[in-house]
Amino acid sequence: MKRASLGKIIFFTLILIAALILIKFYNINSISIEKMKEIQHVVDETSIGKIQVNWKDVAAIASVDYSLDTMTKQEIENTAKLFIEKKKTLYRLKEIDEVIEALAYTEKQKKEVHVYLKYLNDEGTGLNIGNKDSLQVSFISSIKGGAIDNYKEYGILPSITIAQAILESGWGKSELSVKYNNVFGIKSHNWDGKSVNIRTSEFHEENIQADFRVYDTISDSLQDHSVFLTENPRYEKNGLFSSKTYTEQATALQEAGYSTLENEAGEKIYGALLIELINQYQLQLIDSEAQLGYS
Repeated sequence: MKRASLGKIIFFTLILIAALILIKFYNINSISIEKMKEIQHVVDETSIGKIQVNWKDVAAIASVDYSLDTMTKQEIENTAKLFIEKKKTLYRLKEIDEVIEALAYTEKQKKEVHVYLKYLNDEGTGLNIGNKDSLQVSFISSIKGGAIDNYKEYGILPSITIAQAILESGWGKSELSVKYNNVFGIKSHNWDGKSVNIRTSEFHEENIQADFRVYDTISDSLQDHSVFLTENPRYEKNGLFSSKTYTEQATALQEAGYSTLENEAGEKIYGALLIELINQYQLQLIDSEAQLGYS
């Protein structure tokens, strides 16, 4: 066995031991992967039309008052709503410490919440992305900052921006991305800059030649993506900018015709593909991070 492999085994063994010690010492609620997925799903449903709540924050708060693996849908919804503050027609996402204070938890309970949250963030969930050095984590990290900045300026959720970049560029490995810094597959209609003609696919595995925009940097592509969506009225008309959560924005992009992707039955699948990526890589947590302090 290689020394590096042995080192990884020792490292992850120590993490597991540390997690088990924390669970025993703080009497941390056990939770199955299936229940984590259910909590995420219910929290995301509760967020629709309002603001994106972080399901891990919800689970950490609920761990004090409930047995997580037997929580009902109503109990999950009620806990998620603790993080949403309505101000007239706007919504604000509360920090977890705000919720803790409002619940008047004891010092012991406060510590339990933060320990459980650390457990979920570090070792306690099979929904984590994976190895920090992986292609997926590196790609997401490389555009996360720009995606958050663009959200604050234009209103496109970071999860949507990142998921579109993943889908359109094949994790930054497509020819259009590598050679021409175009990570969103934006064609050169109404474009005064450089363009390139390359082969692409439309609808269901239909190949065509098309002209695409060329950028000097990936940052330029990120910026132009938001400008492109803002300047094309069909996206506003289909509710992209009035949508508050990733499921709504993914649907709006599909209905506005951002992509022609279809399945064998001729059904539109672009929105579903974005939602699947966001759930798989927990990108909606970046939305929650970006929305803290914003209405």
